[in-house]
Amino acid sequence: MLTLLSQRQVEFYRENGYLVVEALLDGEELEKWRAALAEGMARHFSINARHNQGRSDHYEDVFVQCVNLWKTSEAIKQLVTDPRLGRLAAALAGVDGVRLYHDHALVKEPWAHPTNWHVDNAMDPYHSRQSIMLWVALDDATLQNGCMYFLPGTHRCSRFDVTGNLNETRIDGLLADYPEWRALEPVAAEVQAGGAVFINGMIAHAAGPNMTVHPRRALAMLFMPAGAVYNGRPAALPAKVAAHLCVGDEIADDEHLPLIYPNS
Repeated sequence: MLTLLSQRQVEFYRENGYLVVEALLDGEELEKWRAALAEGMARHFSINARHNQGRSDHYEDVFVQCVNLWKTSEAIKQLVTDPRLGRLAAALAGVDGVRLYHDHALVKEPWAHPTNWHVDNAMDPYHSRQSIMLWVALDDATLQNGCMYFLPGTHRCSRFDVTGNLNETRIDGLLADYPEWRALEPVAAEVQAGGAVFINGMIAHAAGPNMTVHPRRALAMLFMPAGAVYNGRPAALPAKVAAHLCVGDEIADDEHLPLIYPNS
């Protein structure tokens, strides 16, 4: 596993709001991650029944997705709580430590819809321009099967009160709130299987449709800067955690939001 980033990579991330890292995983590790994802998702659906039960909205045809697989899969837990990954995320974000807010399995199936432009951290229970996601490609992510696109630099001027509606049928709904961004040229982030993309929680990003007959699998980790405080929006927080928080409280529940780095 890649464990060090160059100063040039750190500077690129902070300037642009994302960073493509090739060969985060070696071949053996990639197969381990693929097997863990298959086991973790199968276990999740056996517990929670079919993923689309009772849903027929647009976003259901964007991804098959699961959140917090680490809580039911020991194999996933070992992967997403690896302190080496937390160390890389903390170095890019410029923070002393990170907690796992949640993992997020994202499988864009054949003919799946594009993912609308959106800003992640605006939807989270904490607001921080140091929030960061690690998105690990378990298949090649290409222009043809729905790789991500970014509007570089938007992490510095996006707002916490605008998220983007992932269930809209128009991909550019977010740009109604940011008309000045329409002149920005999106950058495609193709990455080979085993590579990854670090994503600032406040950058505008989207993804194309999957125009292939094969799924495009990824496993993401959303890292919360240690010391982040509650903004009053429960979002994906476990109900038992949110119930004990007031606006301005530090979110520091080691059982549900483990400290990944430093981990001592």
